[in-house]
Amino acid sequence: MRWTCAVLLALGVASAASGQVVWVGVSWGASWEWQSASAPGTNFLHSSDGAPSAFVAFPISDDTLFRLKAADLPHIEVINGEGWPGRYHAYTAGIDYLMGGTFGQTVLSAGIGSYRLDLQAKNPPAGYNDSKLGGYAGVGEWFPLTRRTRLTAEIAVNSTQHADKPIIFTANVGLAFGW
Repeated sequence: MRWTCAVLLALGVASAASGQVVWVGVSWGASWEWQSASAPGTNFLHSSDGAPSAFVAFPISDDTLFRLKAADLPHIEVINGEGWPGRYHAYTAGIDYLMGGTFGQTVLSAGIGSYRLDLQAKNPPAGYNDSKLGGYAGVGEWFPLTRRTRLTAEIAVNSTQHADKPIIFTANVGLAFGW
């Protein structure tokens, strides 16, 4: 995650030279998995692990951004009836639509990307630590703090093509910086 953030930040700095407003942001939040195989009978399984993310967003027009995002999503994989804790490392590309909001700007976002399952085991079973295509959709609000700083709040849903087809909801709060 650290290297991903550094790469995203470098891309943002490089593109800022063109004079456009490029946004770089980080956030932290909570996650819930919809009808997780590790908790039968539970609709929303809350994870006690955090769900951090980082992004860089490039302007396409005044009200549209192209966003590259890296996120970690907690997940418990069920293998032979036993729960194995892990995380999905999500690397996505998507579009953000900005609209006037009550206190800031409302953001609608959606995209696709790679979701890699990383089990927290020394020797995970073969075939589980792999990457699959996935997607996300979200809605949020960006609240202005200064001319180039925003407090961000976002609710998103992520899904992947892994064996158990997990659907993970996140609620994140963070900061975005533009230059």
